[in-house]
Amino acid sequence: MQFSLYASLLFLSSLISIALAGYALTRIHEKVMRSFVYLMAGVFCWSFSYFLESVSTSVISKLFWSVISVIDLVVPVFFLFFVLQFTRSSDRIPPVMFYSLIIIPCISFFISATFPFHGLVWPEIYLIHSFFAGFSLYYMHGAWYWVEIIYSIMLYSAAVWLLLQSAIRSPPAYAVQMWLVFVSSLFPFVSSLLYAFAAPVFRGIDITPFSFILTGIVLFYAITRYSLFDLIPIAYKQIIQDMQEGVIVLDKDSRIVEMNPAAVQYLPVTQDIIGEHYSALFPYLPGNFNDGSGVSVSRSGISKVSSRWLEFREYPINLDKNPLKADGILILCIDVTEREIAKQEISARNEQLQHEVSERCAAEESLRQANKKLGLLSGITRHDILNSVTVVNGYARMLQESGNERDPEAPLRIVEAGEKIVEIISFTGVYENMGTTAPRWIRVASIFNEPDILPLTQKMFFSLDISGLFVYADLMFSRVFYNLLDNTLRHSKGASKVRVFGEVRGHEYCLVYEDNGTGIPPEEKEIIFRQGHGKNTGLGLFLIREILDITGIRIQECGVYGEGARFEMIIPEGGFRFERDE
Repeated sequence: MQFSLYASLLFLSSLISIALAGYALTRIHEKVMRSFVYLMAGVFCWSFSYFLESVSTSVISKLFWSVISVIDLVVPVFFLFFVLQFTRSSDRIPPVMFYSLIIIPCISFFISATFPFHGLVWPEIYLIHSFFAGFSLYYMHGAWYWVEIIYSIMLYSAAVWLLLQSAIRSPPAYAVQMWLVFVSSLFPFVSSLLYAFAAPVFRGIDITPFSFILTGIVLFYAITRYSLFDLIPIAYKQIIQDMQEGVIVLDKDSRIVEMNPAAVQYLPVTQDIIGEHYSALFPYLPGNFNDGSGVSVSRSGISKVSSRWLEFREYPINLDKNPLKADGILILCIDVTEREIAKQEISARNEQLQHEVSERCAAEESLRQANKKLGLLSGITRHDILNSVTVVNGYARMLQESGNERDPEAPLRIVEAGEKIVEIISFTGVYENMGTTAPRWIRVASIFNEPDILPLTQKMFFSLDISGLFVYADLMFSRVFYNLLDNTLRHSKGASKVRVFGEVRGHEYCLVYEDNGTGIPPEEKEIIFRQGHGKNTGLGLFLIREILDITGIRIQECGVYGEGARFEMIIPEGGFRFERDE
């Protein structure tokens, strides 16, 4: 074995690199620290293989370790990987492309191991002696060597360019870190250029491993003085990766460059979407986000994704402090499902309360109308009874004063007047409950099963086609159909069929009652609803109109005289609904 200053420096480089790798292993769970371990492990293998070659005394041993040291070509790959992780740019390169960077080092190792057969790497090798390195091998470089050099310089250049961009754009908290890493990256870059183009000056000695000593010293200074890797990766992991809110980052070309686990969980996508255009997220974003253009101002919106309600907040990233130009977009995804459900419940409750208030107001108005109509009916009834009593009293006096010349029709008139009073008093029993309670939803089909109405329907052919119809009406709504059926049986000559059906007309519902009797003459279509018109009390159809008017239902006779009567009841919007029949 031989020892030289060159071998000592290589050994020192090995120690520094393995020490830094050991420090990084304590935080191996962080991506950037893993990449730093790979880099320092590569530098160690490179430096230590050079060290073993330097201390070897036989040519065979030196050649063996020279072949092993060809693994140094993976160091530029690991350095680029480390810079991509440190600058959070790794997602811009697909994993397959990164793995392909190992192909050239593998080819180089194979070509170096077989160099005696082709001379592509070392066509000629000389044994020389120097004070700095002792006995060492001087290599003449072949064609493949320049492929390796160009490849290494390209990788170093890409890494240095990324670091320079990050250093320029870094906020003050990270600026010193970025510049230190950038400066440390220059040492291996410059030493590679010197070894490639000034090899005769250095008599074949590769100083690149020594450059990593300087790189390691600068990084160690940054670690101890400025907490390198503490501010960026740890804060990034803790604040971004562990955030409950989803985070999506777009570049200036609207490509997805970052998604944290929460965003992947909220949206039915995977990490494979990274690198795709922003439009891949359009199906899950609010409508005002789907314009595909960059924004210069913040905006927000809510969208339902699967069973979640997500609030999206979009913020422009302005690295140059230019409010008119966005260098990227930051999108936050916040799970607001509980809030939206609560809002929906509150909204539903408010609608329910508004409906209840509306029904109560309608009921109060109906009660006022009913009381007014009761007063009217009471006055009419009182007036009719007084008229009949006047008839009774008049004919009774006539009988008292006539002596033997009695009017033979006087007793008959008295009896008729008495019967009239009985009918009027009986009628008061019908309408005495009108308006005493609030209107309710009444299932129309059930009316025709009531004990006083069912027998009337059985006296003719009766057809009912109003399945599931409910009407908001006074509780005396059933008297409407009782009086209509009674009128058909009493007054509609030749009537043998009654049909009840309905149809929706715009926002209203038309409930129709028709028979096949003689019908109503055109000149009587309106007056039949007046008080006193018709036979008996003359209040039947009048009462029908008053009952319906309590809840705003209009009634009109629209039949053709000679073909039958047709009564149309127009129920206003909100006064009818349909439910499934049990």
